[in-house]
Amino acid sequence: MNLSAHSLTKRYGPASKYEAVRDASLELRGGEFVSIVGRSGSGKSTLLAMLGALTPPTAGRILFDGTDIWELTEIERAAFRCRQIGFIFQFPSLLSNLTALDNVAVPALLGRTMAADTAYARAYDLLARVGLGERANADPGTMSGGEQRRVVIARALINSPRLLLADEPTSDLDEDSEADIMDLLDALRSSEGFGFVLVTHNLKLAGRAQRTYEMRQGVLAAAVLPEVDAAAARHPRHFGPADIRVRPESAPRPRKPIKLGANLLRAVATLLMGGAAFIAGVLLLDFGVAKYQQIQVRERAKRIARLADMALSGLQSDIQSVADLGDGHYQLAVYLLNADAGEPIFVMLQDMRAYVQVGSVWQEVPLRPADDGVEGVLRIDGRHVYRYLFDAQVRSFTQLLPNYMHVRFSDAMLVSPSSTPKDDVFERRDNYYVYLKPSDVTDDTIMKKMKFLGKPPVWIPMPPH
Repeated sequence: MNLSAHSLTKRYGPASKYEAVRDASLELRGGEFVSIVGRSGSGKSTLLAMLGALTPPTAGRILFDGTDIWELTEIERAAFRCRQIGFIFQFPSLLSNLTALDNVAVPALLGRTMAADTAYARAYDLLARVGLGERANADPGTMSGGEQRRVVIARALINSPRLLLADEPTSDLDEDSEADIMDLLDALRSSEGFGFVLVTHNLKLAGRAQRTYEMRQGVLAAAVLPEVDAAAARHPRHFGPADIRVRPESAPRPRKPIKLGANLLRAVATLLMGGAAFIAGVLLLDFGVAKYQQIQVRERAKRIARLADMALSGLQSDIQSVADLGDGHYQLAVYLLNADAGEPIFVMLQDMRAYVQVGSVWQEVPLRPADDGVEGVLRIDGRHVYRYLFDAQVRSFTQLLPNYMHVRFSDAMLVSPSSTPKDDVFERRDNYYVYLKPSDVTDDTIMKKMKFLGKPPVWIPMPPH
C-alpha cells in the first residue's frame, strides 16, 4: 500500500474563501504509523475525510497505489472505501438493535465483500482477537465504553483494509482504557500490516507514532514530540489476551570613597536612588497589574474549559429513532443524557434542522418540533427525548447506499450549569448522519440491491463525518 497526498486544499463558505486545509502533503506506506495533532478546528478531521474519500479536495490529488481516488466514479469510490479503508471515528456509532457480532459483520454484508457465513466467521475471529469472544452476542447498550471501542476496531478491520484512519478514537475513555486501546491498535497494525493515521489531541499517544505532523490553521507540518519509552508506556492489560496476533559569583569590590565633590555626588546619588526607587515602584505596580490580569485570564480559561467539558462530555446526545409516518413524513427522536446526574445541566434555544444530500449540496427540508418546550429552558437531570416532525419528499437524492437518502440533522443549543446564566454559557453544535429509506420505495426494491438479515430498516445511523 502506498498513499500519496499532494497539495490538498479544502475551501468552504461563500465564494469558498475559508480554507480548512491548505496545501497539505502526506506520504504513507503499508505498516507505517503516522499521527496528526492540533487544536480543535485546525483542519485535522477535514484532512482525514479527504484521505478517506469521504469529502473531495478543492485542489490537490490523493493517489492510492498510483490511482487518483477522486477520479473514480461514485460507485467505484464507494467500493474503494469499503474494501481498502477502515474508519474509527470519535464516537462508536454502533447499531443499537444489532449484537456486537452483527455490527462487525455489517460492512462486509453491505459491501458484499464475502459470503455471509464467511463474514460472520471473520467477525467472530476479530472479536476474539480484541478480547470480546465471549461478548459476541451482547447488545451495545450492555457494553462498557472500552468494549464498544473494541467492537468498532473489529468492525473497521472486517474487510481487511490496507489503510486505517482514526479520528480521536479514545477521547471519551479513561487513561487505562485509552492505553489499552492504543496497545491493541499498535499490535493489530503489526500483525495485519495496514497503514495507520491517528488524529489526536493527546501528545503522549501521538508520540507513539513513527512520524508526527501538526495542523495549524489548516497547514500540515512535520512535528517533533518527546520520544516515548515503549517499555514505560506499556500498561498492564485490562482486557483481552496478553498476546495479540498480533557556582556563586563573588561579591563586587566596594568602591573607594571620592573626597572631592563628595557632597555633590552624594546629592546626585540620593536623587538617582530616589528616581530608581520611583521607577522600581512603577515597574512593580505594572508587574502586579499584569500578574493580576494573567490570573484573571487563567481563571477565565479554566471556566471555559469546565463549561466545555460539561457541555461536550457531561451532556451526551444521539438519535434515538426515526419513524416513517408515510407519504414522505417522518418523526425524529433525539435524546440528551446527563452523564453526571449529580449536577443538573440546562439547555436552551435548541435549533434543529434537517438536510438531504442532492448531488454535492445539502437541500434543507421542513422540520418542526413535535413536542412543547423545545424552545424553552430545559433542566437535564437524566435522559430527555426531543421529538421532531420532518418531510423528506426529495427527488434525485444522492444514493451513497442504494435506494436510501443521505440525511443530516444539525442541532445547535446553548448549555449552562445555571437556569439563569450570565457568562457561563457554552454553544454546542451537533451533526447526525443517517441513511433514510424513502416512503415510496418498497422493501422488495431495496432487497434487490442490498442484503439484510431481515426487513430493510427505515434508517441506518452513520458515524460523524
